[in-house]
Amino acid sequence: MTDNPGFDSDGETKFDEVELGKVSPVKNEKALEVAEEHDGPYAGMRKEDVLKYSSTPFWRGLRWTLLILLLLGWLALLGASIGLIIASPRCLPWWQTTVIYQIYPRSFLDANGTADGIGDFAGITEKMDYIKDLGVGAILLNSIYKSPDRDFGYDVSDLKDVNENFGSIDDFEALLNAAHERDLKVILDFVPNQASLESEMFKDSQLGSASETENDLNSFVWSDEVPNNWVNMYGGSAWTLDETRGQYYLHQFSEFQPDLNLDEDNVLQYLEDSMEQWFAMGVDGLNIQGTQFLFEGPIHKDEPVNDNYNGELEGYDSLLHYYTSDYTGVHELLNTWREGIFFRYSTAGTYRLMITDSDTNSTYLGNYYGTDDNPEADLAKNYNLFNIGDVNGDGGRTSGTEIDELLRDWLNALPDGEWPSFQLGSHNARRIASRLSHPYVKVANMLLLTLPGTPICYYGDEIGMKDTMIETYDDVQDIKGKNDKVNWFVKTRDPERGPMQWNDSANAGFSKSEPWLPVADNYNVVNVERQLDQEFSTLGVFKKTVAFRSDNRAFLSTDIQMLEHENDITAYIRSSDEQSERFLVVLSFSDEHMYSDLFNKNNDLPLEGTVRVATDDDREGKAVQLNKLSIFGGEGLIIELH
Repeated sequence: MTDNPGFDSDGETKFDEVELGKVSPVKNEKALEVAEEHDGPYAGMRKEDVLKYSSTPFWRGLRWTLLILLLLGWLALLGASIGLIIASPRCLPWWQTTVIYQIYPRSFLDANGTADGIGDFAGITEKMDYIKDLGVGAILLNSIYKSPDRDFGYDVSDLKDVNENFGSIDDFEALLNAAHERDLKVILDFVPNQASLESEMFKDSQLGSASETENDLNSFVWSDEVPNNWVNMYGGSAWTLDETRGQYYLHQFSEFQPDLNLDEDNVLQYLEDSMEQWFAMGVDGLNIQGTQFLFEGPIHKDEPVNDNYNGELEGYDSLLHYYTSDYTGVHELLNTWREGIFFRYSTAGTYRLMITDSDTNSTYLGNYYGTDDNPEADLAKNYNLFNIGDVNGDGGRTSGTEIDELLRDWLNALPDGEWPSFQLGSHNARRIASRLSHPYVKVANMLLLTLPGTPICYYGDEIGMKDTMIETYDDVQDIKGKNDKVNWFVKTRDPERGPMQWNDSANAGFSKSEPWLPVADNYNVVNVERQLDQEFSTLGVFKKTVAFRSDNRAFLSTDIQMLEHENDITAYIRSSDEQSERFLVVLSFSDEHMYSDLFNKNNDLPLEGTVRVATDDDREGKAVQLNKLSIFGGEGLIIELH
């Protein structure tokens, strides 16, 4: 048998002499001999020798040194990561990085095959590529709800259904899907203050004691007699007698739009159910209409007379609206909706935007943002720039000084840390191309697109559409104009709601039949098709400025530095948060060529810059001297500062 240290000569095991798993005695003796030959560590050391040498001060110190170096390296890496995060531009939500494009659906495009002269969902869907090509990221649709259209969608008969003139719910879903396929968000007007006389809710409330529930009885604000001197927005008493019920109902708008009673649980439930329906369908945000009118004070109290008012009797501005505008309760409700509905439907990548739409002063507008503890709106719509030019659309002038005052009024009232918004037009204000007497639309659009916050562009302003002409009182469609035969031209909102001008064919390509409103008389010159491929057309400059805004972080910050300038010029610096980008925006509202010395008036400016975007040809890419800046009337420049 082969010799084996684990067996004796008879083949019996010797586990009592050699422990299992240990080195044989022969090998152990050799290891001892090797250890005696070395004064320090050596290859193949025994376990007890490794422990002996590793416990010496040298090796302990070496281990601690390596451990400390590893810890310091980890801390340095952590610090560098934190510093990189702080230095990197913050990630903004979608509604802070985009331009919102506002569409009045009735006037965008008639494409549903009925040829009824009324724009519809199919028309918006058909033009979705055009909207995407503008560079905007969101669409805001004016009221789309079921309505008898006495106030064109703002006398709502059902907040959960759509206006049949625009199409069906399925047609709206097709629009929504088409937008989302192109990474466009969709925001809807939401109308919580009033309903239609023809709504089922009002009909139930008319029944009085015969109503099924007490809540139905009080869904609107009723009184046995006219209890006060309150007036409605369109002029005249805010109270109208309902013959069926034999009581007066409150309406802060027309008599066809009774005010909902938001103190009633069933009314709030109806509104909240409606919001949830649209969010569940995929709508990305709501623009809360008439926010200032949602609650009223005690109905037995008169509102004070406005001593500074010189207009017609019972005009809206004849009173100071202490009890009918911005009354207690609205902020608690907005906070409840924000935290209870908007946040609940705001999953990853689908933040639901809340906008408040209220025609009130800048100081009070700022309150609609709420507080850190009680958040309300993401954006409070700001109408300050509606005052540029002649508000009646008869042409006018503006100046850099006036614009500066309008900007400062809003920016100074904006709460710290909140996000501003600006807009030049809407379905309730004459178009910017009609409010100014000279062709300043390109420079006005550059103003809108380079200010801090979220710009809202009203359809047609991107091509410089003017108001449509309403010739006589008999041609008026808008209820606000119809209610005043004497002052109809000033009151009507028809001019700014004219059909979109797509080309120079009949009816401006809007409809194959006569449009519900006439197209503007210059549609054969001012239309999308004519401007589409022209870099320095109104449309071309709009698209170029939108793209430049999106590509440069300076325009996605809230930083703005207003500069000293000549009266007919407005100028400001836009900088990124880390000051790595700085651009000077210079806008001329003069009708003359002039030289402006911005350098010597403003110590923060370098002597030279480079034009990156211009409203007219031959300027882009060229260096300019800021101590003798040449600028033509109606010209706008975005200058990169060196």
